[in-house]
Amino acid sequence: MEKVLLNFNLILILIYFYKVTRHGLHILQLENYYLDRYVVWMKRYINKVLNLRTIVLLLIPTIWFIMNDTKTSQVGLVLEFLALLYLILIFKKKKEKKPFVVTARIRRVYITYLILFAILFICANTLNYNYVMVIANLSVMIAYTFVFAVSMINKPVEKTIRKGFCKKAEKKLKEIPDLKVIGVTGSYGKTSTKYIVNTILSQKYNTLMTPESYNTTMGVVRTINEKLNPMHQLFICEMGAKYVGDIKEITDIVKPTYGILTAIGPQHLDTFKSLDNVRKTKLELIDSLPEDEGIAFVNWEDENIRSSKITKNMVRYGLSKEADYYATNINITERGSSFDVVIPGKENISVKTKLLGNLNILNIVGAIAVADKLGLSEDEIKVGVKYIRPVPHRLELKQNPNGSIIIDDAYNSNIKGATMALEVLKSFEHRKRILITPGIVELGNKSVEINKELGKMAAESSDFIILVGANQAVPIYKGIQEKNYPESQVYIAKNLQDALSKMNSILRADSVVLLENDLPDNYL
Repeated sequence: MEKVLLNFNLILILIYFYKVTRHGLHILQLENYYLDRYVVWMKRYINKVLNLRTIVLLLIPTIWFIMNDTKTSQVGLVLEFLALLYLILIFKKKKEKKPFVVTARIRRVYITYLILFAILFICANTLNYNYVMVIANLSVMIAYTFVFAVSMINKPVEKTIRKGFCKKAEKKLKEIPDLKVIGVTGSYGKTSTKYIVNTILSQKYNTLMTPESYNTTMGVVRTINEKLNPMHQLFICEMGAKYVGDIKEITDIVKPTYGILTAIGPQHLDTFKSLDNVRKTKLELIDSLPEDEGIAFVNWEDENIRSSKITKNMVRYGLSKEADYYATNINITERGSSFDVVIPGKENISVKTKLLGNLNILNIVGAIAVADKLGLSEDEIKVGVKYIRPVPHRLELKQNPNGSIIIDDAYNSNIKGATMALEVLKSFEHRKRILITPGIVELGNKSVEINKELGKMAAESSDFIILVGANQAVPIYKGIQEKNYPESQVYIAKNLQDALSKMNSILRADSVVLLENDLPDNYL
């Protein structure tokens, strides 16, 4: 009976350990498997990592096992069984915004878990199980740290596998010598620009772009290995970064001929630490371009780009005459935008788009500059612009059946994008303007300052403001208060569901709602 109870407990330990570490692995996945960022998350949510209820309930049988370390301890096993059963029954899986994906890498972590559990099982059944149960309980109490520990154990294997995938991608690229690669990077606007460039260039060329937000090294490598074929003429490659050297790692693989730099700004300062590091990293794309045929397309509206030293062949795009390609006669309505694009040495092109905001116009001008240099005709460019659709969750306009409008700008906000989104919201002068936002994250020591500024802009653009998350809301709310905004028109929601419930309670047919940023699970 004692052995049966012992092994039941071991199974329960495995079940509860899996439940806890599954959440930890999901966080690690959301952090792109960066272990240092996972450690930061653990520090931020130390109360979750060291759950008091779990510690107290497992501490009772643990003390019993220690006190009875030289003899059998059925009482301890019963206490253990009751504690584990209770913890498993009350464990609630949190609803995930971005679902946890059991990738090959996650499966390798699970295999390591099973190996460690098999060792635990053998030791418990062959040695004095009191000691083994103490070790097992202590491990469960700090289960989140095991995600880090097992990831460290697997690191050499992951490094070898990663290297193999990268070499495969490099080989595949070499097998298509005529393929031209267009790199796209920037602190904001890179995903939208990538989609716009792809839509326009596909009117003449057979193009492939990195899907969605596949902008890490392994995301790019996976796109090449799974989707690239000899028929492709252009590969439009989004390049993201959170550390110095991230973009160089990608350019060393894909070797771009053209590079588009959308912005240099205070994004991911929690990892970059300074704007200079952001600048250095974004310029890694420009530095990688070939001296002879390489062209750097840069957003000349960005002051940080203008102040950067760029020695490569440069094409400037913008909204003013200081740029080589620029937009003029801009007209923005609720239904979209129309404007002319000035092209050096050619007639202006008049275009229309369903996209809203100056930032989207800027992105389109940049894409037209690329298209012109790559030989597209005026008609091909016009048709391409006409076919552009809003990128999901980036100023995406949605009409509700009751007549109200949702402006979905929920993806990964930044101060420039948020400013433009609020300008778009402000332009709906004849509607009740509602803002829902948790603010902006990954700003390091600039977080309070920038979110306070966001609050000030929100007060000038909105008729009702819903802030998501009590902690996140503090600096935004201070900015709102500085503008003497009525407190009765501000609501602080516990989470997004609470925010949407509040929105529905005040929504009218003439309302327009801006969803500005939706933080992933690792921030809530």
